[in-house]
Amino acid sequence: MKFLPLLLTSMLIATASAAVYYSVIMEPAVTITEAVIVFAQGGDWPTGSTMGTNNTWVSLALKAYPNATLTYEEPLNVSNTDSANHSFRLRHVSITPANGNPDVGNFTFINFVVKNAVGNSQASLNYTTSGDNWNVPSTTSYLTLPANTQWIIYIETKAVAGATKDIEASIVIAVDVQE
Repeated sequence: MKFLPLLLTSMLIATASAAVYYSVIMEPAVTITEAVIVFAQGGDWPTGSTMGTNNTWVSLALKAYPNATLTYEEPLNVSNTDSANHSFRLRHVSITPANGNPDVGNFTFINFVVKNAVGNSQASLNYTTSGDNWNVPSTTSYLTLPANTQWIIYIETKAVAGATKDIEASIVIAVDVQE
């Protein structure tokens, strides 16, 4: 009996030491460059809006009127600063207030439309409401932005008749770029 635990322990040690470990090495080199697709202020830039450093981030100060559609013809542009074509898409990230909050019911829609250089609609993210819930739009398909070209992000907003003043919806939209 005394021999059995000694035998089991030696078998465990032999099994554990038989495992083979090895490593592979990766050495990435990361170079800082300028973004080729950036934002640019449009001719209808909303008062109170902010453009971030390097034009890769923007905060738009938009309004919505009760029972009336408010149109921003050219509040923001997407600009390809490169000599080659690049693709981008709009992707929903987040919206507050969250679903189930009665403040959501104050809005009818908030619509973001990408228009090309001649004003034709290419894609949109249209946030609508059903009661106290948002109908979150799907990610758009990738759009090819020609070299050295700016396209417009056109925006329409509308609140319900009798909407409560000073209710705010905060939307985060990513502009995904393929280089």
